Amino acid sequence: MTSSTGEKGRTPKGPKAIGRVLDLLLLLSKHREGLSLAEISTAMAVPKSTFLDTLRGLCDLRYLMQEEGRYRLGPVAYRLAGHIMSTWSAPDIVRQPVKMLARATHESVGFAIADWEIGQAIYTEAINSTQPVRYAMHVGIRAPLYASAAGRVLLAYAEPARITAYLRRAKLRALTDSTRTTESEIMAHLEEIRRIGYCASFGEMLSDTAALSVPVFGPDDQAIGAMMLAAPLDRMRVNYDSFLQMLIDAGHEASGQPVTPVPEIGQGD
Repeated sequence: MTSSTGEKGRTPKGPKAIGRVLDLLLLLSKHREGLSLAEISTAMAVPKSTFLDTLRGLCDLRYLMQEEGRYRLGPVAYRLAGHIMSTWSAPDIVRQPVKMLARATHESVGFAIADWEIGQAIYTEAINSTQPVRYAMHVGIRAPLYASAAGRVLLAYAEPARITAYLRRAKLRALTDSTRTTESEIMAHLEEIRRIGYCASFGEMLSDTAALSVPVFGPDDQAIGAMMLAAPLDRMRVNYDSFLQMLIDAGHEASGQPVTPVPEIGQGD
C-alpha cells in the first residue's frame, strides 16, 4: 500500500502532475520523429518508472502514440492544438502582459508591429504612465523602424532580405544627436539585439526619453511584434535593471516562454 505523501517515485497529484503532462506535450511537439522513454526521462529530469504510467495513459487517450519504442503526439493532441490555434489572437495574448507591466512600473508601455510599406513601427496597444512627466503613448502612434527601440527590435528579428530592402530605401536622418544614421551602425546594433534579446535606446528618438524593447514571439517562434517601455532619461537610468527584468519577463509571458535572468550587459548609449 502506498503512503499518502513523500514516497519516492510516486506520481505527483494536482497541478504538478498536470504541468508535467503539458511539459511533455510541448517537448514532443518539438520532436516530430518522437522520443524514447529514456530520452523523455532525461529531457524532463523525471525517472522512467515515475512517468511510464502517465505515458501509457496518454496513449490510451490518444494524446500520444507509441511506435517502435518511441512516443509521438497522437491525433487527439493535434485536434486540441487545432482548436487552440483557431481561437489564438495576438492582441488578446499581448494585452494582459502590457497592462501588468504598466501597472508594475508606472511607466508608458506599448506593443508595436511593423508596417513595412511605410517603414514604421505602429502601436496596437498603448498605456500611458500615470506620472506627471512621462512619454506620451496612444494606439496608432508611429515611430521610424531605424530610430525607435521597438522598431529596432522589429528590424532585428525580420528576415535578412527585408532588413536589406528597408535600409536601402530608408532616409536615415538624425532625430537627435544620439540617433544612429549609418547602415553599419544600425546593422551592428541589430546583431547585438539578437544576441542579448532586447534593445536599449537612450535619447535616440527623443533627446529626453529612453526606451527598452523586447520581441514577442508567436506559436511558430517567429516575432509577431515588439513590447516597449519608455520613460524620461533620469528615471530610466535609476530603474534600468528592474525595468529591464520586468520587461523581459512580460515579453516571455506574452510569448509563452519561461522567465530567464537578464544577460549581464551595461546600459545603452
